[in-house]
Amino acid sequence: MMKIKKASKLAKLSAVALLLSTSIVVAQEAPASTTETAPVAAPEAPVPAPAQVVAPAPAPAPVVVAVAEAAPAKPAETVSATVAGTKISLYGRLELNTAYETDVTNGLWSANAPSGAKGDAQGRTSLSIARTRLGFNLEGPSKDDEPSLKGRFEADFAGNSSYSNFNGTSGSNSGFRIRQSYGSVSFKDLGLTLLFGQTDDVVTPLDPPSVNPSSYNGAGNIGNRRPQIRVTEAIGPVEVAVAATHDRTYGYTARIDKDKADPDRAAIKGSDGSDSIPAYKGTDKAVTDADAPTIPAFQGRVGVKLPASWAGEKASLVLGLGGLFAKNEVANLDDKNRYASPEPSYMFGADLSLPIIDILTLTGEFFTGQNLSRYGDGSLGQKRAYSDDGGIKSIGWWGGLAAKLPASLSAGAGVGAESLDDKSKSNGNAESNMFIFANLAYNFTSAAKATFEYVNFSTDYSVFKNGKYDSSDNRSLNRFELNFRYDFK
Repeated sequence: MMKIKKASKLAKLSAVALLLSTSIVVAQEAPASTTETAPVAAPEAPVPAPAQVVAPAPAPAPVVVAVAEAAPAKPAETVSATVAGTKISLYGRLELNTAYETDVTNGLWSANAPSGAKGDAQGRTSLSIARTRLGFNLEGPSKDDEPSLKGRFEADFAGNSSYSNFNGTSGSNSGFRIRQSYGSVSFKDLGLTLLFGQTDDVVTPLDPPSVNPSSYNGAGNIGNRRPQIRVTEAIGPVEVAVAATHDRTYGYTARIDKDKADPDRAAIKGSDGSDSIPAYKGTDKAVTDADAPTIPAFQGRVGVKLPASWAGEKASLVLGLGGLFAKNEVANLDDKNRYASPEPSYMFGADLSLPIIDILTLTGEFFTGQNLSRYGDGSLGQKRAYSDDGGIKSIGWWGGLAAKLPASLSAGAGVGAESLDDKSKSNGNAESNMFIFANLAYNFTSAAKATFEYVNFSTDYSVFKNGKYDSSDNRSLNRFELNFRYDFK
């Protein structure tokens, strides 16, 4: 009996020890709480312990479920890859422009009303994917103590805007065009950035909030892209940029020995009754973009960027003043008999981006200058036939409003114009051009949208009568456009 009692007592002690050890292990694995540690402090009451320890055990399960549900909320990452330390990010857009115009114009899009008999031409339609765009951004490689490196390559298919573009016929020009191709080096401590390659002009950096493929070049908006070496310095809210660019000649006939009139050659009288142009010795030369210039052209801009807190935390007011100069002198093969150069190209301009409220922004530009045909069809796209014909002077401007609306809608509207001074007019050519547009866009998603836009172009053509320009022939063109666009990055 003594042995049985001792054995029974020993068994009870073993059970208590086992229960205590189990409670300690479970308490270490479960989340810390006052209810879980209570059984350890009171071993003499082992019976309630299992119920108090086991009950909280399912608590971690909801934590696991919450983490699993949060994962899909992460934004989609940019399509990119790293090659030899350089990050390459792909971006672009697929775009279709469909349009109906009330007159026959040249190419797939227009920036003016054509001259010709009123009311005789039929309306025409067009569909184009020329503005489909593909590009990639480059970043690095660079170490923490080195300047940061960036680059960009971008191309589209708008190099050929004729109707033969994308018709699938043999030999048609696809219109492949390099828009941008440049690299930059930034010294953050100095606020200095050096850029080498082809990108947008320094001056007039904005475009109207429109889907019109012409960007209204030749109707009040100028600016294009060209090879350049650019230096930009940021000093607080002020940014100063200067660039040396390729001086693309605009195409003219250069006189030789400008200061030596040839008495044996008859003077040339202007077709519009202008003063006679003396004939010169030697042979005239047709200058094209293929002829090398003697020096580059130059551009500069000073911009100020200030917080626009009334329109949101990230909104900014930006104001810029800029200008350009190009000598337009072609390099001569014979230093003694130099070809005469035309009047230089120059421009002074201003640009403004002003958030009015958080959903409404005003943008606009103004410029004045001469011989700007190769800067986005300024000077109404006109150029002088001869180097001694003088400069074509003009004034241009545009203003636009862009609004974010409810129900995935956005809208834009704008107006602009460019006009020549009286001395720059020529018979039968445009003397002024004006546009008015309004559009409404529906955003299917943040990356895809459809935009409907209406544009009216009003173009005045000079008429020379009785020895002066006292009247003009006004033409009008209406364009209705439906644009589909899918951006990816």
